Amino acid sequence: MSLIDRYIASRILRGIITAFVIVTAIIMLVDFVEATRNIGEDGNLSLLTILGLTALKAPQLIEQTIPFVVLFGVMGALYGLNKRSELIVLRASGLSAWRFLRPAVFVTGLLGLIWAIAFNPLATQAMQHYETRLASYSQPAEATNTSTQSRQVWLREGSDSGQIVIRGLQSPIDRATLTDVTFYYYDYPDATQIQTETQTKVNKAEQTQFSRRIDADRATLLPSGYWKVQNLGENSTDNGFARQQFASFPTRLTLNDLRLDNRRKLRPPFWDLPSEIARVEAAGFSAVGLRMQWHSLLSLPLTLIAMTIIAAGVSMHLTRSGGTLRLMLAGGCVGFGVYFFNNLMTAFGQAQSMPIIMAAWSVPILVLFCGTAYLSKIEDG
Repeated sequence: MSLIDRYIASRILRGIITAFVIVTAIIMLVDFVEATRNIGEDGNLSLLTILGLTALKAPQLIEQTIPFVVLFGVMGALYGLNKRSELIVLRASGLSAWRFLRPAVFVTGLLGLIWAIAFNPLATQAMQHYETRLASYSQPAEATNTSTQSRQVWLREGSDSGQIVIRGLQSPIDRATLTDVTFYYYDYPDATQIQTETQTKVNKAEQTQFSRRIDADRATLLPSGYWKVQNLGENSTDNGFARQQFASFPTRLTLNDLRLDNRRKLRPPFWDLPSEIARVEAAGFSAVGLRMQWHSLLSLPLTLIAMTIIAAGVSMHLTRSGGTLRLMLAGGCVGFGVYFFNNLMTAFGQAQSMPIIMAAWSVPILVLFCGTAYLSKIEDG
């Protein structure tokens, strides 16, 4: 990388860091005020504790605004270079806009990659700590000091023949055992009625039929892959009611699934998404939301590069020609429009109104093409 490339990259990085600090401060301030009104009154927490909770929640909130951070950061950096006539000098020396935008594209693309593979897992872990601490603060003092306090657990698993939904109470002492447990069994339709793989997934999700329910006082998950159930009563649509003292049922769940049940209520981190998608689909459930999150993170570098092109298109106008503020406001409006349409396409993808890949990648690609066309018009006429 040449000296000019390093200089432009450093200016772009400085602008993004400045925008990141400003946006983070605004988000944390708003969330801190909201938490003071809600959490502080209910839990009687100190301001320092609320500030710590806000800091844990902030990374996942900032993740939703990272395209704006890049947009305004690059706009500010290029506007500063333009205002000091540095871009004019670069052009006069024979460098085109594409030449000195290369380090900007490199920095923002690398930032998107690092954010997806490194900061997203950290943000997810911080959010998990936030939920854990918030739950501990929300519980009454006598409940938190009681080691026998149980929490409700919902589990699900599936096979080629049906799905099972499990509800029970889990003790913090014996995490492999559920008490007051209920098993709900749902059967799939006859596979011969379904023609294609896509239809199989849709029809299985829509045509499951309740077959039986098992209520038991106690169910222990054994390492061998079985539920050991005690004092159970079974209600079946075919055989009516039957009671047994002991029974065992095969299962695909593991002890790790019981420990991670509360974590699955949150969005999985980047590296856990493929295994989580495979686990959910193996159980016979839809993983559309997880797949949408996976492709959104994969497309993040392209999204940030598209924002860089937009920022370049509205920031390289000569300041002496006037209208710079108008163009930068237009760039901000375009950024908000991109954010709106990206969320709209995400909603379409999650509703399965369009393919997930199209929903996740269409907006970044379209914005990149439009920004490149506009920048080419400015540069080449």
